[in-house]
Amino acid sequence: MSFREKSAVVTIGALLLASAVYVVSLVTAAGGGALADVEYRPMVIGFVIVLALLSVGGQIAVALVRPREAQAPADERERVISWRASAYGGYVLGVLAFVVLCLALAEVDWFWIANATLGLWVAAELVSSASVLALARRG
Repeated sequence: MSFREKSAVVTIGALLLASAVYVVSLVTAAGGGALADVEYRPMVIGFVIVLALLSVGGQIAVALVRPREAQAPADERERVISWRASAYGGYVLGVLAFVVLCLALAEVDWFWIANATLGLWVAAELVSSASVLALARRG
């Protein structure tokens, strides 16, 4: 498995773990009440901090295991895979951004707009990282 594939695995793991912590925190804070009544802003900030720490820590760990591989420039195949994976993530981001725009036009509660935006960002990054793995394996 190449360094870029390992990096994609770290990104997927960090996104899933941070998202799970965020959702559990929201549900716990709601305590059986309406989710929209939860003060979610500090939790979003916490999500971003946890995600950054997990992602950076994971990337450092992967780089420390194989420093030479981590410093090697991407070859032509890896660059094409990265471009295609980014494009797939961009498609997801574009479609889901339209959904969030529709929520805003429908004057849905800010909680749902903010969380839909956060969710679309996570979904786009998951698609991009999963695409790196799929494209690298496909050859």
